[in-house]
Amino acid sequence: MKLRDKVVVVTGATGGIGRELCKEMANKGVKLVMVARTDEKLKAILKEIPGEGHVYFASDFTKTEGIENLAREITASLEKIDVLVNAAGVGVYKSVEDVDLKEWVDSLSINTTAPFFLTKLLLPLLKKSEKSVIINVGSGMGKMALACRSVYCATKYALRGMTLSLAAEFKGTNVNFVHIALGSTLTEFGPMTLKEKEEENLKGKAYFTPEWVAKKLVEIIESEKFEDEIELYPGEYTGKE
Repeated sequence: MKLRDKVVVVTGATGGIGRELCKEMANKGVKLVMVARTDEKLKAILKEIPGEGHVYFASDFTKTEGIENLAREITASLEKIDVLVNAAGVGVYKSVEDVDLKEWVDSLSINTTAPFFLTKLLLPLLKKSEKSVIINVGSGMGKMALACRSVYCATKYALRGMTLSLAAEFKGTNVNFVHIALGSTLTEFGPMTLKEKEEENLKGKAYFTPEWVAKKLVEIIESEKFEDEIELYPGEYTGKE
């Protein structure tokens, strides 16, 4: 897909990966629609990226009405969507005894419900593109389970199943779905700070940089043929560097 002049929606636009992805996309000459929870952070990104015509919307994905309002606002402002990247996410890594109901409900809302219903509500615009793609940024924890990550794994297994089901449902149409099983990345995501991850990285634990992930996602979107699922793991996941 040639990205110049394409309309690209990115959720989680103020996160580590989302921010870098917006920069990469802007450099490709797209029209960006950036979505995140905080209006102030979205304004800051808008000032950083090149190009004109970019817009942003603040939305709280823990609230159903927030997803519905966002879809209405986007639909009212766009004629079509070529790319939707669902990159918003939250990571709760706790033992089952320590998890409270709000953490469970919010995790499901952000990681699974929001990408599902945002995709559903924006499908009319995605169908208007000659060739559209929905990229759902998942996790290796959607394919392999670890202790004390029951909440996170549940949401990412669900996201993966949802994406692969939709890929089958829309096979042969102009709408494509891709699930990204993503490994550990140097961002503030999850219970560890960025500094703690950087220290682990220096000691030999493999991490991607958000810049690398953003470039890889752009490369995937620019491809002519979309795979239903793509695994992106640092060396420790596969035993290979």
